[in-house]
Amino acid sequence: MTSRLLLLLGLLLPLGAVAQAPQNLDAVPGNQENTLTWDAPTGLDDDETVVCYGLYRDTAEIPSTDPEEQSEKRIEGVEATEGTPPTYTDTGLSEGQEYYYRVAAEVVETEERPVSCGDAATQVSSLSNQASATPLFLQLTEPSPPASPDPVEAGTAVDVTADVRSLPSGADVLLRSREGGEPTYVQKEMEGNEERTRTIPDSRVTLRGIEYVVEVRDEDEILAQAPSDGPASIRVEGEVTPPQQPSGAYRIVSFPTELDEPELSNIFEPLLPYDPSEWRLFSIGASGLTADGGYVEQNELEGASLSAGRALWFIRRNGGALASLDGTSVPINQPHEISLDEGWNLIGNPFAFDVPLSQVRVENTAGSLQDVLGYNGNNFVNQAGGALKPYRGYLVYLSGGQGGTLVVDPSPEEPSASIASARAPDPRWAVDLSARVGQARDPMNTFGTAPSATDGVEAADGREPPPIGDYVSLRFRAPSQDRGLWRDMRSTGGGLRTWTAEVRTNVSGLVTINASGISSVPDDQSVWLVDPVLDQTQNLRETPTYQFPASEATDARPLRILVGPAAAVQRRLGRDADRPERVELLPSVPHPVRSHATFRYRVPERTRATLELYDLLGRRVATLVDDESVGPGTHTYAWTRQDTGGTLSSGAYLLRLQAGDVTRTRRLVIMQ
Repeated sequence: MTSRLLLLLGLLLPLGAVAQAPQNLDAVPGNQENTLTWDAPTGLDDDETVVCYGLYRDTAEIPSTDPEEQSEKRIEGVEATEGTPPTYTDTGLSEGQEYYYRVAAEVVETEERPVSCGDAATQVSSLSNQASATPLFLQLTEPSPPASPDPVEAGTAVDVTADVRSLPSGADVLLRSREGGEPTYVQKEMEGNEERTRTIPDSRVTLRGIEYVVEVRDEDEILAQAPSDGPASIRVEGEVTPPQQPSGAYRIVSFPTELDEPELSNIFEPLLPYDPSEWRLFSIGASGLTADGGYVEQNELEGASLSAGRALWFIRRNGGALASLDGTSVPINQPHEISLDEGWNLIGNPFAFDVPLSQVRVENTAGSLQDVLGYNGNNFVNQAGGALKPYRGYLVYLSGGQGGTLVVDPSPEEPSASIASARAPDPRWAVDLSARVGQARDPMNTFGTAPSATDGVEAADGREPPPIGDYVSLRFRAPSQDRGLWRDMRSTGGGLRTWTAEVRTNVSGLVTINASGISSVPDDQSVWLVDPVLDQTQNLRETPTYQFPASEATDARPLRILVGPAAAVQRRLGRDADRPERVELLPSVPHPVRSHATFRYRVPERTRATLELYDLLGRRVATLVDDESVGPGTHTYAWTRQDTGGTLSSGAYLLRLQAGDVTRTRRLVIMQ
């Protein structure tokens, strides 16, 4: 009985393994196409693999699930990819014609691979469930050409017209548009039957540009769109009106849009001829900065131009705005590319709206885009977390020893390409140093430690930008490199650490260094400043401000910052050996004195000190230190003519120190 039952089962079952059929075939109509999706077959043996799927299509129903009977209806083989849901788009179809589909899986034993789709060695499953769809027709007729329309005048309404046929029941035809920089689209239903129209109002047609797309939607599903590859950009022509230029202040200037006449002789035509006493332009030369690290004066305007995405330094004695220029917005449906040289580059925002820095990246280089720096008329400003603004220029540094491409993406969506930008490591602690002399400022200098940092120069260490105009510049000396850093982060290892800073200025006066953020340094670490020129040391935890005089001819002034355990810092400072043995009034620096000087004195123990200035007739001219309590060590007083009302005449004076019961006097020569 058992043998007869087995024989009967053998007759009923087909010879060889039979592959499972794909499941849940679905067809969705599109613009002269249908898109198919389905689920891979289940229940395969461990040693079986789906090689591909056979697609079967007809304009009438496919009644049979036997692939051999329907072989003439097989139109395509779709390779199976593990982990990827199978899909296929059937293109080139006739709108209004209903198409029917089935799918079969072609399976092979894994050890027999590779086998091509349709190979005789594959096991072909029965056909899946049947699905059908009727493609529609969607074509833009206005504006023309649809994918890249001709520019339109600012303030002119734009009519969008589409030819739509075989629209599925319940589907809507929508015009979606937005001005450049807007995060969302304005969505309006298009009116009409086969010819659908909608107008973008004139108030939205500005130099920001317009982005638009026509979509056929069935609830939340997009069945078709035109242009087929995504939104098109309408470029807008109009007047480019530069902002006011402040009097006597440098700005990095740039122009959004592509100017009709981008030649510098046209842009600055109202100011011609070029007169350095009235206005000046500076750029980064073809070979980079000058030998002394400066900019190149752009005094030859003929043959030079300023294209979208480029910038120049500009200063004007009397201020005011330049004349309006004619320009055309750049396309906003695609990123704008700006070529970069290795090192410093002057760039601008090519778009007439803010572009967040999260949408700016570099490509075609192994280097990294470091900080993007703006300029506010007095000092550089790090734009981290901010945006590129129209009409403003920026200074950027590309590290890595090679050029690249700056990509400015106007779309608020996340960029798809990888970002190659340097990011400052999250600090364990960080201290900010600012420098000031007169109206010149350099507030952007940071040193500290971070777990991910190294003790060498890395991409995330910020390069000190080349200054311009009346400036003060503080930079940290980079190990084994000539270039300075505005941000120098080190590893978090223990022990004594030393940062060497250099202060440069072309302004005479009193330089003020201020430290902030010292509370972030662990309490068991001392923070001291050392001025080797004046042989002066200062505990920055107790006194975070330090001053010294500078003149235009002064070379870079070195300062050292020591951070570490108190005992290690004191050993480095040589405090025990350096303790003065007696009261001393040291020579002033410089001497003779002109507009400013540093007066220095030493005391061996804590006492009360008074420092005064007398003329040779014994008349007191000024009290500089008035009965202050001072500890043992060397002390300084940074003096300028303003401390005495700016009225001192040239000649000899006496500087008198009273420290406790001890008096010291030194002759001082002041010159105009």
